[in-house]
Amino acid sequence: PVVPTQFEDTIQGKLLKLFAVDEYDHGLEEGKFNTILENPLVIMDIFTVWCQPCIEVRPIFRNLSRKYSEIKFLSVDLDHARWIGEKFDIDSIPSFLFFKDGEMVHKHVGFLEEDMFEKKIQDNLK
Repeated sequence: PVVPTQFEDTIQGKLLKLFAVDEYDHGLEEGKFNTILENPLVIMDIFTVWCQPCIEVRPIFRNLSRKYSEIKFLSVDLDHARWIGEKFDIDSIPSFLFFKDGEMVHKHVGFLEEDMFEKKIQDNLK
């Protein structure tokens, strides 16, 4: 029998194809990260699987990835990419890092409603 969490993960995995979010649940190497930053506009969601606000903001992040196709969206599990936490001084999650032309231009810590998230995008990446 399929355990509910396994079923949910399978369904979510298939649904991810509908969104433009690259998800790194098992870590992200620094070389790959540097390649990602070659995109002119990037938003990185720093999360953990045990963080409730991280879970709650995930659908908002995915929805925005469809609306703003010119922006590269990625999610990285901090528990599997500690170097990112050290490099960007992440001490709370969720954290969102906004990059323009390879440079971090804004960091937001905490949950964001969709309208406030869009304002951050407009203020920092447009």
